[in-house]
Amino acid sequence: MAKYNSHIKKLRIVLKPAMPVYEAGVKVGDQPGEYAQFEDGQFETKDEAIIEKLESLGTFKIDFWRVSEESSPTEDTTVDKDLAKMTKKELQSLAQEKNVEVDGTETKERLIELLLNK
Repeated sequence: MAKYNSHIKKLRIVLKPAMPVYEAGVKVGDQPGEYAQFEDGQFETKDEAIIEKLESLGTFKIDFWRVSEESSPTEDTTVDKDLAKMTKKELQSLAQEKNVEVDGTETKERLIELLLNK
């Protein structure tokens, strides 16, 4: 299983373009194409042909990259990253919910530190 990430949330890579189908010189439909559709910046596949095609593209390691199998975030870093994504106001509200004493003058970094030590 190959996993890929992208900074583009809805990246769509054309592996084989859609082609029109003609009969007697008249277009009667389209033959569907093949695509690698990233959802929320992630794509997974087991197909070796797709893996080979993706990694041969010029935008590989620029717009999207392969995720290594051995790196998985630990629970502590996930919590830390989630706190880092929050705004100062959200952190202050969370601190009040967890009964952490704050006076409103703390920096965002200090609020994260207080919440992690709680």
